[in-house]
Amino acid sequence: MKIGLQAWGSEGDIAPFLALATGLVEKGHIVTLVVTDNVGRDYTQHAREAGFELVSVPMPLPADGSDLDDIWRRIIQIGNPLKQVELVLRYGYDPVAEKMLTAATDLVVSSDIVVGHFFAYPLQIAAELAGKPAVTLAIVHNCVPTRTHQAPGLPDWGTWSYALGWRLAGAIVNRVFLPRYNGQRQRAGLPPVNDTMSEAWTSKRLNLLAVSPSICQRPSDWPSQHVVTGFINAVKPTLELPLPVPLKTFVHDGEPPIFIGFGSMMLASAIEYAKETVQIWLDAVRQLGKRAVIQLPEALLHLVPNDRHFLAFAWADYRQLFPCCSVIVHHGGAGTTQSALRAGRPAIIVAHVSDQFFWGEELERLGVAGPTLQRKGLNSSKLSSAITKTLANPDQAHRAKALGESISKENGVAVAIEAIEDCYQSARYE
Repeated sequence: MKIGLQAWGSEGDIAPFLALATGLVEKGHIVTLVVTDNVGRDYTQHAREAGFELVSVPMPLPADGSDLDDIWRRIIQIGNPLKQVELVLRYGYDPVAEKMLTAATDLVVSSDIVVGHFFAYPLQIAAELAGKPAVTLAIVHNCVPTRTHQAPGLPDWGTWSYALGWRLAGAIVNRVFLPRYNGQRQRAGLPPVNDTMSEAWTSKRLNLLAVSPSICQRPSDWPSQHVVTGFINAVKPTLELPLPVPLKTFVHDGEPPIFIGFGSMMLASAIEYAKETVQIWLDAVRQLGKRAVIQLPEALLHLVPNDRHFLAFAWADYRQLFPCCSVIVHHGGAGTTQSALRAGRPAIIVAHVSDQFFWGEELERLGVAGPTLQRKGLNSSKLSSAITKTLANPDQAHRAKALGESISKENGVAVAIEAIEDCYQSARYE
């Protein structure tokens, strides 16, 4: 079977598609993955070693000449999630949407079935035009309405309020996303739709939720096309590498260090924001007299003094690093959240935008993290206090370990592949 995949976003958005593409090739399928990475990461080596075709649709620089450091600071300081998403889309999605549709059109022509990131609505449009079956893949489980719990970010006033809450959430989402989706549908000659969550973000055939069932217990009122697969990550990592020698030496030379990293929130081009953020990290760790490993882009490594208290690095396999750390301080992105959970380590979430706040709430609900911190207004005292409380909470560490053991037994790739194969077979006989 020829299967086309399309992903957009950060490393955490794209990693499940790399794992899925690898697993599909191992099952004998012919796979093409179209990628738009928000900072231009190169996945060529992974594709070559795994045996699938990679097509890159790069993100252009801001057309209005805006400084990336200024854009990022504006996004963080706004505080209003709706306005944050609007800015992220304006600078990180809109400029590449038409190129994504062109790539999606080519992908659909050469594929029997396609699977797209739930934000990659150009693929849904291209598949609809070509009459090809399309599957959506979501890396977060807060986009499918249910009568069993409240919509994210809204107060829980009991079951009577859930339907109202989801309608309100839908209206808010539609305000930002629906004009974009319908605009592109109209330009493609398709009629408009009425709802983003049910008609743009989720396929009517199959919607894969790449989340552990230990976290997302499937609501009984969800239609059958919604499948909770478990986290989708490489079972046999193509690019699994040992920890760099300096990093391996550091983590084993003394008590387990604190991990600190904000992933794709740390743009190498946003230098002033990065300097300010790193200084908060350093001051917090120094106040505690602890050791820390700090992840930054290569161009920012010089901001951290490499001494007996700190070691900065650009990349490491989280599956090997996180189990060696005492606590994982991160931004709450889906990919890093998943890695910390699998490692069985408690976390401190410093949310910046969007679904990071949701993940913070989820980890607190599960008892594996304390209250979510916000990047806006963060200082070293707040961070050091959160670290102190986490390190002094053995119950939290125990729950994190137990949850990690449960998640490690899951095989999201296998569940997703079986669902995709079944979906294709069903579509053939329609």
